[in-house]
Amino acid sequence: MKIIQFSILFLDIWHLIVYVECGIDLRTVKYEELQNSMETFSESAVVFTELLFDTERYQFIVGARDYIYRLSLEGLRLLEKAKWSAPERDINTCIQKGQSEEDCHNYIRVLLMHNNRLFICGTNAFSPECSWRDVNSLHTVHEWKSGLAKCPSNPHTNSTALMTSEGDYYLASALDFSSQNYAIVRIMGTEPFLRTVQYDPKWLNEPSFVASYEIGNFTYFFFREIAVEYINCGKIIYSRVGRMCKNDKGGQFILKDNWTTFLKARLNCSIPGPYPFYYNEIQSIYFIESHQIMYATFTTPENSIYGSAVCAFNLSAIHKAFNGPLKYQSNPKAAWEKHTVTHKHFQCQSPGSTQHLLDAEAYQLTDDAVQSVHSRPVYTRELERLSSIVVDVVSTKYHDDIHVMYVATNEGELRKLVTVPNSPESCLIEKLEIFPPGKSQKIKIMKLLKDTNSLYIATNATILRVPLHRCERFEKKS
Repeated sequence: MKIIQFSILFLDIWHLIVYVECGIDLRTVKYEELQNSMETFSESAVVFTELLFDTERYQFIVGARDYIYRLSLEGLRLLEKAKWSAPERDINTCIQKGQSEEDCHNYIRVLLMHNNRLFICGTNAFSPECSWRDVNSLHTVHEWKSGLAKCPSNPHTNSTALMTSEGDYYLASALDFSSQNYAIVRIMGTEPFLRTVQYDPKWLNEPSFVASYEIGNFTYFFFREIAVEYINCGKIIYSRVGRMCKNDKGGQFILKDNWTTFLKARLNCSIPGPYPFYYNEIQSIYFIESHQIMYATFTTPENSIYGSAVCAFNLSAIHKAFNGPLKYQSNPKAAWEKHTVTHKHFQCQSPGSTQHLLDAEAYQLTDDAVQSVHSRPVYTRELERLSSIVVDVVSTKYHDDIHVMYVATNEGELRKLVTVPNSPESCLIEKLEIFPPGKSQKIKIMKLLKDTNSLYIATNATILRVPLHRCERFEKKS
């Protein structure tokens, strides 16, 4: 298998070099070339919102506006379709409160699996609702639950949710109708209800959440927010990673019902120099558990010159930032100071004493940023915005861990990049045009599944399966 995979990569790169030298750029794969190998699923008047793989039953679940689907992993055959729309009274109330008719539907925003059951939540016309369903029968509802603090109300809110291996449910989102009450909350399972402190910008400051992971004793949340440490000099967005202990019980009198182990650190994706150029706004992230490394896409602000980058972060670098000094501000007008405090409580190693609770109340931000691998991006683009990213790990004859990145652009194009160990840069080997000319769509979701060697992509109107490899292109050219 290693020799076969190495041959694929070697032939890909060798043929690309030969044909580029001859004036033929094989890196661009036109839609006409791709369409015969791609599979698609679409339905009229449906907006797709979530994807969840179920490899045990060789299917995947798709959340949409007013519907839930089961599709086969190969062929994208429709196995089941369940309607779940908002009641008429909730739709009318939603419209009366000033929301558009378009937004007053039931958009599926949470799609998780635990113990072979599906936990699904929808916005339900700004009155969220959740249900536990059978993974083999979407129409079979085992339990209905209120969606309050379990699902965003607004279909446009950037949120992330996870279910831990113990069955504890976390949501990072705006929790209220007006999208002002941002929180990272734990609300179901064996552990007590906890949330970030409400309306305190030192904890969360108008965040846009990107992703969440359960890793060891912690849960991690990736987001971008207004930088509270910069606010005295102006307004700027920073990218963050937030972390809390899974065994956090919250405070009693201090920080009652709030996290006592929450810390956050800045993610530094920048081009180094006397005046570094920063890509401050994280858009997507992918964690390679076997290598303890994360790849993320970052962009410049929307009102600046377009620019994008891919940066890699080792989990050890994240731990280093969380184990270092912390920032402290005595009052909103004071300068930020660097403090060294004990980290035992923040590392889930001791019960919360009064001093630990006082520390948790005073400190939320690390002094050191998380530095990227090689302290620079592995890929940059000017005048372009990158969005989703997924990464494949390929073992070869000479390298055990070649990372193959698939990166989407806002224009609906895919880039296939390769980076080898200890290399500070990546090599572009393919540009995939997955939509017909003049009919590009914005890619909302992109996931990779090794079982089928495929990318699964969702736009508002279409689900696509795109093979990872296209060896037949080179067989024809040779």
